[in-house]
Amino acid sequence: MNRLSVSLDDDSFAILKKYHTKYPTSQAEIIRKALRTFDAIENATERISVDYITTYIDLLADSEHLIVDIAQWKLMFLEITDGSKKFWENVYKLGALQQKKYYDKGLREVKEALTYFEKTNWYRLKEDSKNSYTLIMTVAESSRFIKTFFEGFFSKFPQKIQLSEEVMKIRVNIL
Repeated sequence: MNRLSVSLDDDSFAILKKYHTKYPTSQAEIIRKALRTFDAIENATERISVDYITTYIDLLADSEHLIVDIAQWKLMFLEITDGSKKFWENVYKLGALQQKKYYDKGLREVKEALTYFEKTNWYRLKEDSKNSYTLIMTVAESSRFIKTFFEGFFSKFPQKIQLSEEVMKIRVNIL
């Protein structure tokens, strides 16, 4: 084992004291754990941006979301096919309810909302112009679901939004 002496500023020392109080271990072990965590984050950010990781934490932290494999996602939509009228009404309502939640979190612009939800891997976002976006579907069969969700989501948005479904794409225009 190697020895190292470090000087900590007041903020860093306060963080160390906080975790030393929380965990029944030595300050050295807390610093070792912090370095391993930092290394894990650095390794992860070589594959995916910190912005995506932060969004995943936001989505998963309250246990209101789950992670679904793309193949599972596709199978669900193959099974749903047309779905009932009630199903699509509920998808729309869900979008409207989600809008309030995310609007309160600060997602107040169309691009911000589309960028945030892009991290769910439903689609890849392409900005065509300041007021026009294309959502390129990860799974073609999910396009009606995503369009209906966003119709509800944007229904009470300050801007008027037009969504149109194409093959593997949804066009989003701010009118």
